[in-house]
Amino acid sequence: MLPLRVVSALSSHLLLSSPVPISWVTLIWCMCGGACLMLALMHLVVWWKDRTARANLVFSVMAIAAAAFAVLELALMRAETPEQFGLAIRWMHVPAWVIIVSLVGFVRLYLRAGRRWLAWAVVGVRTLSLIFNFGFSPNINYREITAVRHIPFLGESVSVAEGVANPWMLVAQLSLLLLVVFVTDAAITVWRRGDRRQGLVLSIVFFVLAATADAVLITWGIISMPLTASLFYQGIVAAMGYGLSYDLFRAAQLAKQFQASEAALHESEERINLVSNVANLGLWVWDIRNDELWVTEKWRRLLGFAESEPVSFDRVLQVVHPEDRERMKQLVQHAFEGSGGEYENEYRITRPDGSTRWIAGHGSVELDERGKPAFARGVSRDITLRKQAEEALRESEARFRTVADAAPVMIWMSGTDKLCNFFNKVVCDETTVNFAGFWILEHRALPTMARFSVTSAHVLTSPSGSAQKKNSGWCSMPRRTP
Repeated sequence: MLPLRVVSALSSHLLLSSPVPISWVTLIWCMCGGACLMLALMHLVVWWKDRTARANLVFSVMAIAAAAFAVLELALMRAETPEQFGLAIRWMHVPAWVIIVSLVGFVRLYLRAGRRWLAWAVVGVRTLSLIFNFGFSPNINYREITAVRHIPFLGESVSVAEGVANPWMLVAQLSLLLLVVFVTDAAITVWRRGDRRQGLVLSIVFFVLAATADAVLITWGIISMPLTASLFYQGIVAAMGYGLSYDLFRAAQLAKQFQASEAALHESEERINLVSNVANLGLWVWDIRNDELWVTEKWRRLLGFAESEPVSFDRVLQVVHPEDRERMKQLVQHAFEGSGGEYENEYRITRPDGSTRWIAGHGSVELDERGKPAFARGVSRDITLRKQAEEALRESEARFRTVADAAPVMIWMSGTDKLCNFFNKVVCDETTVNFAGFWILEHRALPTMARFSVTSAHVLTSPSGSAQKKNSGWCSMPRRTP
């Protein structure tokens, strides 16, 4: 172990020695470049999960190019020879081309603004300047770099070039001017639309103007300072990243709201299905324009549809009994041609097991703003038992009438309204009915013309004057001789 006095001496030396100076240029440029790479990675993941999010992919490419531009700017500031300076500027035009092309694509994809011909003009002129850049030596900015001198910047010494400017540099600067016109035109379009992204497009316009001014003034030697265009490009990246991140945040909020709404809708459907099952009613809603039917579970069970089977009007017609199918079509067509309103229908269906059921439908048609059918809503219920009871009643009445008509006596029945509502055939053959406020039953075969009169539906008076109150009855009398 070291003696205590040596440790104390070393500690005192470290405390009293001057701290190592911080390179603010390196720190700032590296931090900004790292932030661009982080944003690029985040939005690459977004694009990877959703390949339709092309704006996120374009943003990621631009952010990577902005980070590369910052690294090359830092190399310019640290260059010690004209050759190093010229080489850094030559390769700087590659990420600059990527940044400009990506920015044009982002404005077109994300903001859906900017004139197409202006976009192609910016890309074309910038591509031409990139070709010229690699055709000239050392680059398109300088014909010759004579020396590299050092100037103070942010508390330290950085490199700037002295040399002869290349007039072909105007091609690159023309692309920057066209870019300013393009983003300004896009800003006007977004402002006229009333889009919420006005702040984003104005930020892009500001940083493009600042980057263009920085490049022109420094390259032509109007001001003496290192090139700092990467900071303005990173400002564009920050503005674009904020817009995309806000959209992701809004999408997450909408997803939560959608999930909550979906849960509430599911709960509402469960309640509707419960009520539908208890009431033995099948509920349905028909989107007429898209021919889509929303139906309850009870409705599916009534008509024999599977739980996940899609339902349309044509599909419903397939299960309707062939004898009722055309009538249903005409009824629906009549409802469409009218002015909406309610309608009722009773029809038969053929279930998957081959059985036939009777269904009663009641619904209403809703019209859109143009007076065209838009939606129809209604209920369906199974009336098979009622139809079977009605058929049984008709058969019973037919049997009764057959028996009553065959009987050799008069048989009559009256209702609660005190009026006779049934006479058998004997009564119809032997009597005449007069509806002038009372009934007269005239026996035409008796020589004495005996009369039987019913002063009400319940009192039958004979010739002897005796009366008996009845709701129904029969009396024997000789048949009329033909």
